[in-house]
Amino acid sequence: MQLVKEIEFQATTEQEAYQRARERLGPDGVILSIQTVFTGFRFLPFLKKKKLVVRAGILEEENRPRPTIDPDLERKQLEVLKVLLEHKTDRKKAAFPEILSEKICDRVEVSPSPTGSPSGPPAGSPKPDSPERLRLPLPEDLPDACARSLSEEAERALQEGLPFDAWLRRKVEGFCEKPGDDPLSVHLGGKRVMILGPTGVGKTTTIAKIAALAVQQGKQIALFTSDNYRVSAVDQIRTFARVLNIPFEVVNGGAEIPSLIERYPKETLIIMDTVGFGFRETDRLERIREIHAYFCPEVTHVAVSATGKPRDIKASIESTRSVVPIHKVILTKIDETCSYGSLLWIPMTFGLPFSFFTTGQNVPRDIQFATASWMAQTLLDARSASDVPW
Repeated sequence: MQLVKEIEFQATTEQEAYQRARERLGPDGVILSIQTVFTGFRFLPFLKKKKLVVRAGILEEENRPRPTIDPDLERKQLEVLKVLLEHKTDRKKAAFPEILSEKICDRVEVSPSPTGSPSGPPAGSPKPDSPERLRLPLPEDLPDACARSLSEEAERALQEGLPFDAWLRRKVEGFCEKPGDDPLSVHLGGKRVMILGPTGVGKTTTIAKIAALAVQQGKQIALFTSDNYRVSAVDQIRTFARVLNIPFEVVNGGAEIPSLIERYPKETLIIMDTVGFGFRETDRLERIREIHAYFCPEVTHVAVSATGKPRDIKASIESTRSVVPIHKVILTKIDETCSYGSLLWIPMTFGLPFSFFTTGQNVPRDIQFATASWMAQTLLDARSASDVPW
């Protein structure tokens, strides 16, 4: 992202800062920072006045040049892939290395190390501490520890006569809830729900999908949002609320939440949308801590993207956990990836069940309850659709 326009001004409240940023920058503006300063007489504290120094701007995606493609390299890669596909069903044939070398007329020079021995293992050989991924059809993007654990479990099951598909279905049962008679209530986990997540994971759209499901089932629901950092965030969720014909509240500070909740009957489902954050943004995490303390949710969900890197997802969940308790995980953007290892390693690493999966932008169609049957079928379909192990 690049900053294409930046302004700075003063305001007395966050709501005023939001309104002025909207007036000057339009719906694409974002609040970059808000700093509280005090003015007045140094020796007369009661005359000091608080003001907010606000930085706002417009961010745009950087236009990076597309990488150039080497036609010769692309041809060689296609030839290698063709040979692998021809012989993937019979990897134990002794003639396989000779066949591969006959079809691919390319040489690789290996420079010796100072001692005269090769500098490392041949290209493509597995790392000594890495699990052998070709033995079982497990996703390639699994962290090594999870892949090793799953491989050992699956091998024991196979030795006991349990097919891999049956073992996988049984394994993922512990990663999600059993739907019951009211799957929406089961997967939400309570009447007062808070949903957190990093910037850009599709948190607000996911909340709209959940709200639409609740309206379809005739449930009383209200949407709250404490995300007033992005100028367009409030308008987005307000639009969803207007279309669904449900009440909507903007939370400017944690202290006003109890009085807002009192406006609604106890049976009302209240979902709190929160500001997106990076795992290093301590100010926003503190804002979330404050909202959580006043909102007192029965269940807190964290939304993460299936397209994210395992290291970044791990850092995001751990930083959130350090501020507020997390009960369930919403995995978004499953339709935007071909790697499904996150369906396995996230619950294995954090001991948290999945609640929902999102599979597109359409509201409310592109959302799934996190069930063992859906998870297993998605993993098995991905395996069968691939010509090589995931």
